Amino acid sequence: MFHITVHPGEFPLEAIDRFLTEHVDPLVEEGRIRWATFSEMADAFAAWEETHPGVDPRGVIREESPETGCRGYITFVVNVHDFVNVDESADTLLRLIGIFERYGVRGDFYLTGPQVYAYLEHRPDVIARLKDSGMTISYHVRPPHPAIPGFDRVLSGLSPDEVREVFRDYETYRLDLRTGRLLRDQPGGFTLLTQIFGHPPVVASVPSPKWRDAILPVYAELGARMTLLYHETGTDPAEPFQWVHGLLVRPSDFSITRWRAPGTQKELFWWNMISGPLGKFYDPLERLHEELSRWNYPRPPFITVLIHENNFYRKGYTPWLSIFYRDIKRRIPREPPYDLDAPDPSSPRSPEEREAIWRAYEALVAYAAENLCVVTSEDIVRMAEAAGGSG
Repeated sequence: MFHITVHPGEFPLEAIDRFLTEHVDPLVEEGRIRWATFSEMADAFAAWEETHPGVDPRGVIREESPETGCRGYITFVVNVHDFVNVDESADTLLRLIGIFERYGVRGDFYLTGPQVYAYLEHRPDVIARLKDSGMTISYHVRPPHPAIPGFDRVLSGLSPDEVREVFRDYETYRLDLRTGRLLRDQPGGFTLLTQIFGHPPVVASVPSPKWRDAILPVYAELGARMTLLYHETGTDPAEPFQWVHGLLVRPSDFSITRWRAPGTQKELFWWNMISGPLGKFYDPLERLHEELSRWNYPRPPFITVLIHENNFYRKGYTPWLSIFYRDIKRRIPREPPYDLDAPDPSSPRSPEEREAIWRAYEALVAYAAENLCVVTSEDIVRMAEAAGGSG
């Protein structure tokens, strides 16, 4: 929060007008700042205090910038996609935003177009909260979007130029979840998020490698700045910033998401294990300490803490799995029209399970805020550009 004071005669009016036009107006249009009088500022702060009791408005004060002197750069990625259980999804996002604000950091929320519509129609308070909190907004897709393997019939047989045009439509108009077709009288996809939040989402990715080279340039044209080629690990220790089709590849040296513990045959997600008999091996904060102790490269690592919002309150399968797939392994897509009332194959977590996950997650955020540099994709892009990188 800041104010501008100008005394008569101090500046030529043209200079003030040029400053407002060239520097302030674009930020207002992007939704990054807004005009307010002193009384409006006071009212906004009073309202904030009422909704954030006990939270220090100064946040966490760091002696070092996110770009220097860090032991590690850690990003809290929240993949959001549960349009089946909208209220639980919405309440989870509100609680997450509260945790991030409590420790003076930001989360990176990945939203789909249909999920944004679900919130707009049933829980607009979540959209307002995301906007007011300044959390980073990114974008991803779920079935029946054609960038998902098995749902790309509409792209079959098309040239790369034709694929780009069709895909641009899917990122411009609303996707009908029942038919898989577009509702061309309503905005959707990447464009919807840009309109709702006032600026383009930072990250956008193409799950199907088959279409990646044709589609990523479209995202770059729409305003995305980062993409994914891998989710949890894969960054070159010597060259962390890689670019593809004008987009920075999201760096991740290791993640605090899933791992193998003694007595297990495969990597398991920590939130599914922390309340069970092997819970002591699946404390995410302990895992972070272990990974940091093993890091032997000269630069600080990029760390991804990835979770889906439904992981806090549901277990088993993804809530919408039965709508779009015939099998639990997601190998056999269904044909449209899709039954949006298909049974939810997941089951609710017990209150004890939920709180165990929340306690572990908040402990991770608290430690990171105090000992590491918490960054989002937005910060990482700036770091890469400052390092001389370019798409």
